[in-house]
Amino acid sequence: MLKALVFDMDGTITKLTLPLEAMRQDTKDYYVERGFPSELLEPADGISSSTAKAKEYFLSNGLQLSEWEKMEAEVDQILSQHEGFAAANAVLIEGTLDIIGEIRHSGIFTAILTNNGRLAVNKIMEQLPLVDYFDIIQTRHESPQPKPYPDGLLKLAVELGITPNEMVYVGDALIDATAARRAGIEFWGVATGETPADVLRDAGASIVFRSLAGVLDEVRNRC
Repeated sequence: MLKALVFDMDGTITKLTLPLEAMRQDTKDYYVERGFPSELLEPADGISSSTAKAKEYFLSNGLQLSEWEKMEAEVDQILSQHEGFAAANAVLIEGTLDIIGEIRHSGIFTAILTNNGRLAVNKIMEQLPLVDYFDIIQTRHESPQPKPYPDGLLKLAVELGITPNEMVYVGDALIDATAARRAGIEFWGVATGETPADVLRDAGASIVFRSLAGVLDEVRNRC
């Protein structure tokens, strides 16, 4: 039984304004400048996969955990700068709050899981009334590990008092699909962000919608 819908933020409920390519490149550049071999990075590597590779490399080559944590904090500051600029221009995808409101009216929990940082999300919430429409808004700073790790989704299931098979994750990106698959949670794709519908299907989306209006129709069918 469907009890909760968890939504990604950028490209799913808000228009995609993050400079994702710049953020990915800045992350890679940071690690390479500190000695990470550039040949170990692939063009497809994003922020999370680049960080995972860098962590494994540096720790296996004698870096102390405390030193790695300092590097992670510095990367977080770089990402937060990008996010802060984007947050100042955050705009909802048309019709989002009406759709979320109807979903909540049907008795289903709604939540957000985003890899954005808390400061940027707080800035977005100063402009957009998200707190009135979502039971929990969780950023990478509250997730044990950010997407594509499943930790954030599993933590939300616990906090909402439901099991993973009672939850669906809705997102626009491959990283969303990966997190859902690893958590054992059904994934619905929305082709409103950076990833085409066919790519979301190939990544494991059980359904792909052109917009969140399709999500509302599916919820009505299941309730």
